[in-house]
Amino acid sequence: MKKLLLYLSIFFLVLSQEKSHAHSSEFTIIFSGEELGNLEPCGCYEGQLGGIAKRYSFIDFFRKQKNPILPISFGDLLKSCGRQDEIKMETLCRALGFMGYVLHNLGEKDIEINPQVLSFLSQTQSVEFLSTNVNIDAPFPIKINQTIIKDCFDLGSPVKIAFLGILSRSLLGSNVNEYITVSEPTKALKPFIKQLKNKVNLIVLLSHATMEESREIAKCFPDIGLIITGHHIEEPQDSITYVNNTPIVSAGTGGKYIGIAKYGVNKKTIERKTVEVIPLDHTYNDSQEMVALLQEYQHALTEEDLLSKIPQAPLPNGLSYTGSFTCSVCHKRIYDHWYKTLHAKAYNTLVEAGHQYDPECIKCHTTGYGDISGFLNYEKSQSLINAGCESCHGAGNNHIKNVNEAYGSTDERSCELCHDSEHSPKFQYKEYWKKIAHPKESLKKTSRK
Repeated sequence: MKKLLLYLSIFFLVLSQEKSHAHSSEFTIIFSGEELGNLEPCGCYEGQLGGIAKRYSFIDFFRKQKNPILPISFGDLLKSCGRQDEIKMETLCRALGFMGYVLHNLGEKDIEINPQVLSFLSQTQSVEFLSTNVNIDAPFPIKINQTIIKDCFDLGSPVKIAFLGILSRSLLGSNVNEYITVSEPTKALKPFIKQLKNKVNLIVLLSHATMEESREIAKCFPDIGLIITGHHIEEPQDSITYVNNTPIVSAGTGGKYIGIAKYGVNKKTIERKTVEVIPLDHTYNDSQEMVALLQEYQHALTEEDLLSKIPQAPLPNGLSYTGSFTCSVCHKRIYDHWYKTLHAKAYNTLVEAGHQYDPECIKCHTTGYGDISGFLNYEKSQSLINAGCESCHGAGNNHIKNVNEAYGSTDERSCELCHDSEHSPKFQYKEYWKKIAHPKESLKKTSRK
């Protein structure tokens, strides 16, 4: 009898342990935003952060931990509203869907996009659009949720998490269409928070606003448990702040970082464990799923021939581009030197990356793109590939006609058109100039009779 009781006690102990481990005891909110059109690092220098391929691997790592995760997007997938941006918007929405994002909060750049594109994406993509204070009464139906509630049933006790999203009116530009209405954030939030605070376990606000505005919102609504915010925050790891017990945190810009907020669950009580922001560096491999999607994106740019559809600006005084080889007739020594520099290989770096049909990349890797007579595409403008002589010195047809006239003076400002903080953050004019400085040559001035 004693043995039987012992066996039964062991059995029930094991059973109770199995039940206790049948459910997770924590969940993680993963957040990103303000990509501003950055699908992947441009590749212009080593050690770049970010990209959807690394982000997929990061999220996949957490998904394999078997704890529930809720990836959410803060807003501003785009930087502008042209045709290339529309293709980016669709690519990024597809990427969010593949990564299991539950929502995307609309930022001011998102609502500037063609309403027909926004309508299509809101109804065909798995990621839901969120905004508590933006109303779009467009000719095309756009599905926008004022609040999104997610139930987590695999946490032992049912847990409800409510997501609200606002867009600050101070961020609106001149491109906002007349059929878009943006309400004052606190007025829009008030009825929802009053309704939700006793019905959900956690309220999360995606506040597409400045840090200062989000702090004021936190003071007005202490029932909000987490605020994801920030606009143009370059160093998000140093920007985490608190109002009372509410963390206010940003994932930075350009998709370079990703944020996580971990919560523990004890019965129906939620306890915040950590809030942190992590750089998407070389620690995370590029996922093949996203690499394939990025290749589809480049293919779409090629199919639509966007290179040839970019408007071309006229040059003053009848100027036109001639190509670097034309310069070699008189400046052979300089041309031979240039040919050995990285400037002369600029176009090939795009070909190797598969970006030679990307208008955003091509300008600094060719000569005169965006100007009449400048590079248009490889088939029509082979003489203008690479960062050639006229990239720095300007269109040279008049110089050929009259070599005695002053031409081609350049300085640090010319270099910084491409070697800017985004694509060449370590640029130092004096050091870089040494790599491309022309050899001296003796040229006699000539006169035309």
